[in-house]
Amino acid sequence: MQTIIGWILLTLGGILYFIQLLSSVNFKLAQKLGFQEDPEQTDTLLQRAERYTAYWNIVTLIWLPIAGVFMLINHAWWPIISLIAGSIYIDASGREAVKNISFLHEGIRVGRSDQQKVFFLSYIVMGILGIGLIFYSLNTLMA
Repeated sequence: MQTIIGWILLTLGGILYFIQLLSSVNFKLAQKLGFQEDPEQTDTLLQRAERYTAYWNIVTLIWLPIAGVFMLINHAWWPIISLIAGSIYIDASGREAVKNISFLHEGIRVGRSDQQKVFFLSYIVMGILGIGLIFYSLNTLMA
């Protein structure tokens, strides 16, 4: 089970990290590829917030793929690293969701509806990954 979870963390976490890295290096390309909100459908405030969030995510979202690598090599610290990664993912997913809900509530254009559904789905997946990873890590630490 640990190997399967490790590959999931490395793959999904790696994809999400790559998207944030691309968004930090070339935000317009990330928008063009659909990884960031459509600039024609969003206010500049949201675009600026997303760009700055991508910078911060480079520092924080690396922990999930690192946890995956630690699980795959069965490093003794994988449960601790996984607790950190899970916590970060729960926080990031919830914060992104409420940030966008707040922007919507204030009438800020947040992009196309279909794109927002995909983004919210990614927040749900991130949150589930975080919660599952925390429980799995705690179960291992308590065994």
